[in-house]
Parts: sequence; C-alpha cells; structure tokens
Amino acid sequence: MKKILVKNLKNCDGSILQIILIVFMILTLGLSITSFYILQSVKNYSAIEQLMKQKNLEILLVKYYSDTVQNDILLSEDYMTDLWEIETVVDDLGNYYEVNTSVHTNQMNYSFLTWIEVETGKILKFEYL
Repeated sequence: MKKILVKNLKNCDGSILQIILIVFMILTLGLSITSFYILQSVKNYSAIEQLMKQKNLEILLVKYYSDTVQNDILLSEDYMTDLWEIETVVDDLGNYYEVNTSVHTNQMNYSFLTWIEVETGKILKFEYL
C-alpha cells in the first residue's frame, strides 16, 4: 500500500510540473506575440507618419508652383533644409509648364512630374516618376 501511495505522489508531482511548464509556455507565447504586435505597430506608425509628411510636402510644393505661375515666373530652383533636398526643373512648353521635382531625404528618394497651365495656374497632370 505504501508503494502505491508513494507512486501516486510521484505521479502527481510530475503532473503539476507539466501543468506549470505548459502554463509557462503559453504565457511566454502570449508575451512574444504581444511584443511582436507592438513592434509592428510602431513601425507602421512611423511609416504612416513619413508618408503623411511626404504627401503634405507634395501638396505644398504643387500649391506653391500654381501660385507662382499665377503671380510670377516659375523658375528651376533647389531647396535645402536639414531633412529635405528638393530639386525643381521647370520646362516651358508653351501652354503649360512641365515641373519635374526630385525630393531626397535620408530615408527615401522620389520624383514627381506636374503640368501647370500657364494662363490659369491650373494643375493639368500630376504623376510619380
């Protein structure tokens, strides 16, 4: 009888250790998944923030080009700040200006083309190159 009781106690100790190990593995898996989700969310937020800055810059530049055409002569220029380097090349094609803009930052380089009507300053075309 003592052997059966001792054997049952040893089996219970093993079962408890197995349960604790499984609970520990589940908690570790949950913590890993949560950490991964948080890191991905931070990366996504940073990418969205960068894209919004890029889009705002494009809107401001195109608005500047349109206003300049209406009020003055649009010329090729280079703009430099700590974060941005913007090169603008303007071609006068008669009825419209073709403005090729290149934006260089530490994280990305891209270009876009804008056609602006000479008389009204209306944006005829906008496309990425």
